[in-house]
Amino acid sequence: MTEKHWHFQLMRHPDGELAIHEMYPLDDGPAWTQDPISVTGSTVEDVKWMLRAMLNDIDRHGIVDYPEDENQ
Repeated sequence: MTEKHWHFQLMRHPDGELAIHEMYPLDDGPAWTQDPISVTGSTVEDVKWMLRAMLNDIDRHGIVDYPEDENQ
């Protein structure tokens, strides 16, 4: 059985804007944060780690369209 983990997901919103969300693969389909996430950290290294993780996940998972109905 494959273990599923959340990841950063670049999403294209209906207005064409791109933003990074957290994506959670669930058994009944993916779920994501309603609002884009911020880059935060307690140290410079924390922020660098987050930025690298975002870039790696964009390369790995590409862009997903945010649904027109944002109430999902």
